Amino acid sequence: MAVQAMIMAGGEGVRLHPLTLNMPKPLVPLLGEPVMGYALKLLKSHQITDVGATLWYQPRKIRAAFGKGDAYGVKLRYYEEKSPMGTAGSIGLARDQLRGTFFVLSGDGLTDCDLTRALAFHRERGALATLVLRRVSVPLPYGVVMCDGQGKITRFIEKPTWSRVFSDLVNTGIYILEPEIFQYIPAGEPYDFGKDVFPALLEKGLPMYGFETTGYWCDVGDLRAYLSAQQALLRGETALPHPSRQDASARIHPTARLLGHCLIGKEAVIGPGAVLENAVIGDHCQVGPGAVIKDSCLWSKSAASARAQIEGSVLCEGAVVRQEARLADGCALGRGASVGAGAELGPGVRIWPHLKAPSRAAVHRSIVNGDLSAPLWTGRGADCESAEQACSLCMAFGRVTEKRQLICARGEDSSALHALACGALAAAGCRVLDGGKMTLSALRCLVPSLGMGGGIYAQGQSLTFLDEEGTPLASRFQAAMDACVMRQDGPPAFTRQGEIIRLRGGEEMYLARILPDDAKKPLWSPVVICCDSALLRRMTGEGLERMNVRCVRWAPTGEMALSDQETGFLLDAEGRDVCPFTARCLPTPEQQLMLKLYLCHRQAGRLYDLPGVPRAAAHIAPLVPPDHSDACLQQRRVMADGVAALLMLCQALKHGTLSDLLAGLPETHILSREAPCTPRDKGRILHALCDETRLPHTLAEGVRIQHEGGCATIVPDDHRPLVRITSESADSEFARELCDFYLTRIRGMMEENKTSSDAP
Repeated sequence: MAVQAMIMAGGEGVRLHPLTLNMPKPLVPLLGEPVMGYALKLLKSHQITDVGATLWYQPRKIRAAFGKGDAYGVKLRYYEEKSPMGTAGSIGLARDQLRGTFFVLSGDGLTDCDLTRALAFHRERGALATLVLRRVSVPLPYGVVMCDGQGKITRFIEKPTWSRVFSDLVNTGIYILEPEIFQYIPAGEPYDFGKDVFPALLEKGLPMYGFETTGYWCDVGDLRAYLSAQQALLRGETALPHPSRQDASARIHPTARLLGHCLIGKEAVIGPGAVLENAVIGDHCQVGPGAVIKDSCLWSKSAASARAQIEGSVLCEGAVVRQEARLADGCALGRGASVGAGAELGPGVRIWPHLKAPSRAAVHRSIVNGDLSAPLWTGRGADCESAEQACSLCMAFGRVTEKRQLICARGEDSSALHALACGALAAAGCRVLDGGKMTLSALRCLVPSLGMGGGIYAQGQSLTFLDEEGTPLASRFQAAMDACVMRQDGPPAFTRQGEIIRLRGGEEMYLARILPDDAKKPLWSPVVICCDSALLRRMTGEGLERMNVRCVRWAPTGEMALSDQETGFLLDAEGRDVCPFTARCLPTPEQQLMLKLYLCHRQAGRLYDLPGVPRAAAHIAPLVPPDHSDACLQQRRVMADGVAALLMLCQALKHGTLSDLLAGLPETHILSREAPCTPRDKGRILHALCDETRLPHTLAEGVRIQHEGGCATIVPDDHRPLVRITSESADSEFARELCDFYLTRIRGMMEENKTSSDAP
């Protein structure tokens, strides 16, 4: 039976806005050819002519563009989704037509992969599913795949953070499948290959392999990738056919200069003194005298007037850049948009269809329906420059979260920002619980306890966004929110019915969840709480009262003098941590951490191997994998909640002194160092360490390498250009040597990478 193929062509292409506001992503032109057309040509070149396409977004335009496939030498059928079905669910629409081995390709991917070799590999291995893989230097936007020496897939990591980039092999979205795959795709339900099908096959141990292609591949998913694909075609870096360099009907003035690789479309006019470098000029375009166009693409009927300067940008059909205007790298003009004379667009500015940048204006934010920019993300959240930005960011959060029930709370000085966040979420159609004033730790506790889809905490001018487990959003979700803000791809405000509900008794709910089990037994030993925050004092005081702690004294953080009978607790300013101490005893940071873990184990009977848990904790109890149990949530909470830890410590003091508790803890020493690192080298360092070590190692948040007498954990930072090395040992000198060894090794890798990149 002849091999068949399916092309997934249903995506909206929101990351390509404004290019895809008027057309589906598979029709976006690359050198004048729709991107999906290259997939059809590739299939035909490998004698695969029985092709289906799944459609959802603007399906009529795709049908009109490709018809029955005659122009490409294939027989093309269409399967239209009534609602988004996911990658696997959409292919499932054709299950009755796919009776033999078939390919799955993406309608927005550009590749010259050798499909014939990939098919031979698939059949040699007897695979149920073969994924075409490609090595990339920055794999964060993709699904990372790990294989053994025979190509058998051993692990998937979907859109990892830098701390989980254990391989540079990514899923290209090109699959070779047997029809038995439909046993694992439920009919009529949204289902995804990367999230649902392939992990299920891996868990069942079914034959699933990865074929590494060395050919060209680009996911044309955003503006940068789109321009990169254009340049690759222009320079002949792919084996794909593309149009001739210059149409005979184009009129190019003798004084115009064409540098690098350029494509000039039908009846285009290039004026005197114009300079084109690696430029794509579409049909019927006008380039005025002295205009400079570099690494850019002008779609049909667009124009750059006299002395305009355009670099690394895209002009959609009918867009106009007036005389002496300038476009910096990464700009995009929608259909019919214009830039006034003498205006300057900063990097990444996008203008929606038929809107205009005023003459002689300096524009640094996209022109959509407002004046917006992405926020500044910090370690504590997103710092907002304006109310409009905060509002747009909160609406974006409501869009990227799966559950539309969210909770908002605030610190002591953020009532206006908090009210704005609640209103923005409601305007986006979310059901919002208004938690009022509480600590961030309390909000982190309530999000999973109440079954919320996430939370927002307002403090100062900063917003902290939490996922459904109450932990700060991973960087990939932050990037998705940034993209929503810049693209404004959500529905207009007030088109969905949202509501704001005042949460009653939130503080009581929080305290009920963090109070130890036998809280009624009194503690008569005098306790001193060093804390400056009125909010923290109120919440901690309420907890201590319920704990039956009878003798409490409050003190500022700068006054830590104690009598011999008192036990002190120093709460940090935001209530995230607490340090117990006495007049004669000040625990080390390692002892403070081990003490928290000991108390968690004593209450729950087990310890979980969460990020930040040292190996020495295994001497307290065997470490078990994290789960969604209350015990695991309690351990997460105590590790990041100073009030919860303080109450557990007071409970322990009912049975002994602080010195008694510390004496029973296993000894450990933890050191941490940071090594500067370029973003591209983060992944190289991580998987190079995995490949070269012969020592036992585990992959979780970074790579943890076990040595005799200690261990080292290497974790690339998600936000900053650095790698963090943390060593641990019962011997302080060995911990230092271990940390220094990996710091030197990583610096050496950086030098090796720099030398190889500088080599001719």
